[in-house]
Amino acid sequence: MKSKSRKIKYHRLNGNINFTKYKVINFRDNFFMASHKIKPKEKLKKIAAFIQKKPYTSFLFVLFVFLVLMVIGNLLFSPKPSTEQSTSAVKKVAIYKLGSAPTVSFQGKVEKSGVVKIIAQTSGIINSINVYEGEQVSKGQNLISLSSNYSGGNTLALAAQIAQKQYQNAKDTYSTQGDIIGRQKDIANKNHDNALVLQQIASQSLIETQGLSDLNKSIVQSLQQQLAIDRAAGSSQSTITGENEVLSQFQSALNGVNASLRNLQLQTTGQLPADITDQQYQITLRQLDIQRKALDLNLDISNLQYQIALTNEANMFPSTPFDGTVDRVFVKVGDNVSPGTVLASISGNNQHVEIVVNVPENIAKQVSTFEPSTLFIGDKQIKMVPYYVSKDATNATLYSVIFQLDNSFTTSLTDSDFINVNLAIGTADTTNEVPFIPLDSIVQTQEESFVYVLENGVAKVKIITLGQIQGNYVEVLSGLPKNAQIILDRNVIEGDKVAPER
Repeated sequence: MKSKSRKIKYHRLNGNINFTKYKVINFRDNFFMASHKIKPKEKLKKIAAFIQKKPYTSFLFVLFVFLVLMVIGNLLFSPKPSTEQSTSAVKKVAIYKLGSAPTVSFQGKVEKSGVVKIIAQTSGIINSINVYEGEQVSKGQNLISLSSNYSGGNTLALAAQIAQKQYQNAKDTYSTQGDIIGRQKDIANKNHDNALVLQQIASQSLIETQGLSDLNKSIVQSLQQQLAIDRAAGSSQSTITGENEVLSQFQSALNGVNASLRNLQLQTTGQLPADITDQQYQITLRQLDIQRKALDLNLDISNLQYQIALTNEANMFPSTPFDGTVDRVFVKVGDNVSPGTVLASISGNNQHVEIVVNVPENIAKQVSTFEPSTLFIGDKQIKMVPYYVSKDATNATLYSVIFQLDNSFTTSLTDSDFINVNLAIGTADTTNEVPFIPLDSIVQTQEESFVYVLENGVAKVKIITLGQIQGNYVEVLSGLPKNAQIILDRNVIEGDKVAPER
């Protein structure tokens, strides 16, 4: 194979023609090529030498290069001219219209009815759990069963059974005891009637005894006269003795009749025996009335004791107070619970939500019932007026402002949670007289305070005098025209064209 001895190749470097020679090696030596180029260090040396010889020329050349680059950059990257005139731009700003009721921020507590935690009312051992989380339950349905010991014994249930037996016995014997009291009352009435009859009999006997007494008295008088005549006539001793014996017998009979007569007179004409009989009768009736009332009382007390025993027994079997869903069961079988231990949580099917805001007295007296307040629930802002503002302190020295929400908020709010509430203070009419404006709208310097207001589409400065602060609002004593529109944005200056945000 023939080999060419030389080959010349042209290279252009920095505008100069440079000849580079390549030496072609024989094929059998693998055509190894050696290049002989100009090294970079030699170029740098030449440039440095040129700068040292002509420094001013080099400096002017560098400036010329920078100028060219700047012109090219301006042409390439300059912004396009704006189509709208800057002088005609209108800024959109947030506006607070004077006459709107100011607001004060507070925390409102969520109070949900229809959500209840079932709490143990008595000590005991969890014997069984009769529901599970998510189960629908009906009013009165048993949730958990307690026992007095680990073997399942229930002393309150036994006490309820004893009370039931006692009440049943009182019911069963009530009629019999009532009949006995009634019969005793009948006997008392009959005894009283019998006493009246006996009194009438005594009156009749009195008349008859009086006649017998008069007869005996006449006989005694006759015997006494006959005895006196016989003694005066000197009759024999045997005759006198016989007459004395007869007189003695009739005198004795007269004494007996007179005693019976006096007794009958006492029974029929005296007040004492009748009063005693009547009082005994009245006492008997009243005693029987007391027995009747005691019988009724015993029945009622037995019933109440039975109901108390049932109530105590029910504490061992907690149940749901309304229809709802079991949210959580907090105990397990075998747990030893005491009064106050939370057993389960129930969410009722019918729930109601109130927001209660506790505020000082001065705020409570100024809360507007005409201008709506703002409730922040999640990402929603709810406008509403309070349902009620308490007249007296309800929580220490704080007053309650209550808002009622509809049932659509029951799922998005949790009982005892807190939300932000902006309470409207005063009304639109009153704030024109003594206006309150947001603190964020005020610009203060060492000498004065001022705000920007919107007048005829232009921002104007109004120097104002400040009063007391309430929440995020401050009272303006002077300097604001009626129905002024306060600019809340800080990115405006006097003279800017502005328009309210929609």
